[in-house]
Amino acid sequence: MSRSVGRRTVIIVNPRSANGATGRNWNRINDEIRRGFGSDYDVRFTERQGHATLLASEAIKDGYELIVALGGDGTINEVVNGFFQDEAPLNPDAALAVMSIGTGSDFVKTIEFPMTPFECAQRIRSGKPWRVDMGKCTFVSLDGDQLSRFFINIADFGSGGAVVDKVNRTTKAFGGRISFLWGILTTLPTYKNKLTKYRIDDGPEEEKILNTFVVANGRYYGGGLQPAPKAELDDGLFDIVSIGDVGFLEAISSLGKFRKGTHLEIPKVSFQRGRSVVASSDEIQLVEMEGEVVGRLPARFEMLHKAMNIIV
Repeated sequence: MSRSVGRRTVIIVNPRSANGATGRNWNRINDEIRRGFGSDYDVRFTERQGHATLLASEAIKDGYELIVALGGDGTINEVVNGFFQDEAPLNPDAALAVMSIGTGSDFVKTIEFPMTPFECAQRIRSGKPWRVDMGKCTFVSLDGDQLSRFFINIADFGSGGAVVDKVNRTTKAFGGRISFLWGILTTLPTYKNKLTKYRIDDGPEEEKILNTFVVANGRYYGGGLQPAPKAELDDGLFDIVSIGDVGFLEAISSLGKFRKGTHLEIPKVSFQRGRSVVASSDEIQLVEMEGEVVGRLPARFEMLHKAMNIIV
């Protein structure tokens, strides 16, 4: 597959991303994109939660070869899920590109992509496809149904799900780092660590009291925290990081190390690699992926090796 120039391109825009700044500033953003990419692209705006998945699916069926997700990590996740139908790719040669303008903007940190629309457009115009891994998670929805969803960056459960739920129910006006820090500081003091059963690949079932359990394809989440500093997007393995029975003060004192990615040596932090994880708990634990709460345990996480193309 060649460079991005000449490929039928559609940009899927979430105007509510970055606390609504994307919609308010769209004319300026679009001018920057044209300056960096040219004018040979179409634009579709999302209107509701989940709409980006439908728009991406329709675009691929209509013959678009390059789908650009413009929004935050949640928008990227929705677009990624539009590449698949009945868990099979709609077009194995179609490619994803990202212009991350959102609260967290964490996925682009792993692929070291620029943040301004002009620079993103230039990179996408000259970029080449890279075949990367995907995660698939089967979980219980908040309504009690069993659902499956794909993720390209990170999924987790435990206190991480509770923090994301808090952040998404309040304002994101202060940006990713401050919004997630506020969510952590207001959630963890009352969060109760939970007894969790889990199995990695064909290993033994373990049962531990955990604060957070991270299943990572990418490296960053939570507005710049780096739970999986060694993760690679194409190695066919999840980086699995669990945080044990830590208290509030222990968690807060370790935040600096989590931001730097130097936390894996902390005694209550466990690191493993694997292709699948099965987890359950007698208590409700929210599952979040790419900054959105999608459901709760029990859940199964599966690695799909080199499942789709992204432009880098």
